[in-house]
Parts: sequence; C-alpha cells; structure tokens
Amino acid sequence: MTERPTFAFFSPEVQQDPYSRYAVARAEEPIFFCEDLGMWVVTRHADVAAILRDTDRFSSKVTTTNIKEPPPEVLAVMRKGFPRTGSIVQLDAPEHTAVRRKLNAAFTAERIAALEGTVVALANELVDAFAADGRAELMTRFCGPLPVAVIAGILGVSRADASEFGQWADDAARLFMGGRLPTDEWVRAAESVVAMQHHLAGLITARASAPAADLLTTIIQAATDPDGRLDMVKAVTHATTFVFAGHKTTTDLLGNAVRLLLLHPDRLAALVRDPSLAAAVVEETLRRDCPVPGTTRVARVEVKLGDVTIPQDARVFLALGSANHDERVIADPLRFDPERADVGEHLGFGRGVHFCLGAALARLQGRVGLAVLTSRLPGLRLAGDPPLKFRQVVMFRGLVSLEVSWDAPERSSASPAATPTRTK
Repeated sequence: MTERPTFAFFSPEVQQDPYSRYAVARAEEPIFFCEDLGMWVVTRHADVAAILRDTDRFSSKVTTTNIKEPPPEVLAVMRKGFPRTGSIVQLDAPEHTAVRRKLNAAFTAERIAALEGTVVALANELVDAFAADGRAELMTRFCGPLPVAVIAGILGVSRADASEFGQWADDAARLFMGGRLPTDEWVRAAESVVAMQHHLAGLITARASAPAADLLTTIIQAATDPDGRLDMVKAVTHATTFVFAGHKTTTDLLGNAVRLLLLHPDRLAALVRDPSLAAAVVEETLRRDCPVPGTTRVARVEVKLGDVTIPQDARVFLALGSANHDERVIADPLRFDPERADVGEHLGFGRGVHFCLGAALARLQGRVGLAVLTSRLPGLRLAGDPPLKFRQVVMFRGLVSLEVSWDAPERSSASPAATPTRTK
C-alpha cells in the first residue's frame, strides 16, 4: 500500500508532480483518508464523475473553506469584510438552481461569441507592449492581465477599477484555498481580500442606481429578493467569485498551456502552422495539467464506495487532476497530445449541475491567447531551464513565473523605442 507521506499535498514535491503519486493511489488505494488535508481523497475518474453528479448524497456547501483554520489574527481581519456565504459554487438545489438560472443570462453562447473581437484586441494590445523586447515573464505580462481585462469588461467596470483584481485573486487563493502561510502573510492576504470585498461593494452600490447590460447588474438581480431588497452579502460573494474564478483559472490555463507547448516543440510548431489548433491545445491542457486539480464535497449521509465507507459529514476531495490521468479512461495519460480522441473525457470543468459557468469564456480566452502569442512571438522558447515552479496551492495548479524569449525584430539604432510591426 502507498505510504501516507507520499500524499503530503502541501509539499513542493507533490505540488511539482502530483501525477506520479496519484498513479500509485489509483492502483493501490483509490479512495483514502489524507491526514494532510483532513479529507477523503477520491482519485479514479468513474468515482469522481459519479460524485460530481450525485447531489443527493454529496453537498457542495463549504467547498472552498480553509483546509486549515485561520489563526485569530486572520479571523479578526476577515470580520471587517463580508461573510463568505452563498457563492454559486457553494450552493445546493433549489437555491443553486434559481441563482444559476439568473447568472446564466450573462454567459449565453451569443454573448461569449460576441466577445471574441474584444479578446483578440486585448491580447494584441498586451503583446504590443513587449513584442520588441525579445524576452518577458508571461504570467505577469500576459497570462494574468488578459483575463483581468476581460472580466472587468464583462462585469461592466473600467480597467482602472479592475487594476488590482489580479493581486486580489492571488491573495484570495492563498487565503481560501488551502495554502499554508506564515501568520503575517496570512494577515496580509486577508487584508487584501477584505479590500477587494469593499471595493466590489462600492461598485455594486453604484450599479444598483444605474443598471446596465453587464454582469454586475445580473449579479445584483440574482442577489435581490422578490420584495426588491438587495442582499449585499450575496452580491459581494457572487462578484468576488467571478473576479476570482474569471481571473485565476484562465491565468493558470494560459500559463500551463504555454509551458506544455514549449516542452513539446513539435506541438508548438504545429500550432504556429495552424492557429485553429489552439482550441484542441486548450482542451488537452485542461486534461493534462488542469488549472483546477480538485474540488470538494461534503457527504450528506454515510456513503459506501467500493470497499471504503465515507462517514456522514465527512469532507471529500475530488482529485480532478488524477481523474484526468486515469488509465481506465485516458490512454497514455502523461502524453501531451491535443489530437487525442479521448480528450473529451476530461473533468477540467467538472460535471453535472456545477459544470463551470464560465467554461465557454475560458475556452475563448485560452484559444485566442495562444493563437496571438504563438503568431506574434516567432521562435518562442523557455528562457530558463525546466522544470518550472508551481505555486503551493492545493485547489489551483499554476506557475509561479514563466520566463520566455523569442526572435524579436532588430530595433533601428536611430529609433530604439520604435513600435514593432505586427506579425500577420
């Protein structure tokens, strides 16, 4: 049997390579209790997919609460903000059904398709700022700023108002998603999240007086009761969720996709020749290096899965990253192959009633972002030696940094700061 220290989720070794540990778990102990997480961990595709759909026996409530209880200093800061309650990812039916129905209006296929021109323009604008340099750190120069700008536009706020969304989302991940922080860093993260909540509350108050055709107005409608009373706690919670999910997951999706392409030059070359392959690269990245490698549920009743009995009220970690590598469903799972026939089996966006509301938006940004980067930056390559370092956050898999270089056009000696010609 696998030794439990192998599943020290917060160790740098596991954060860097969780897949070899999961392979052993799937073979020898596919459902086990992890002391490090304080949860039951489910690793096989069939079990994970079944639980995602099983809303009768498994609840989505408190799916993103801290794995480790914050110290008193952090709790004191958090009390200055808004309670974390009622997020769409933490609701069960019938409340989830009602809220989801309202929020769906902001993510229709027509609305997402209409955003493509805007996303293309934003991606090119970002690349314009560094294309002539020959080197950049993409997580801060491109992978993060693109989804921040996009979600700001969808919410209906200015990019100036959204200038801190990226840092706030990073701090929210550290605060809520199971990172082990020294107390002083934990306090700073809490202060940042509280600042985000109050900033969003101000935007919500302003929009409530001047409704518009944007996500912020839709959020207000979803948080207003039949008597016309706005529940600010719910509104801030929904807005925080969209800022967080709309930024963090897409940032990591882009970074993980670029990393995989740069580690597989044949796949990068194919994408350069045919930018339409970007959609397939996005899907295979969601499978091979999922930016959301796990989610949690709570057992409503005692549940027997195979030879394992999960107690009532126990928390369960659904290892999406492991399910996406399950040899019973995915052939040669470590292979990065955008042309694989079984890529549609991935659980990167979940399954069932909680299937990711922003999936189409994430796919659009991933496809456009990769196509723009690879067409605008010829000879794109890693500027340092792999492996690249992943952040130590259990619920998200993303790079700390991504230094790249490319064959930049030579600058004229007479005008060293000249604007580069855009690659067609």
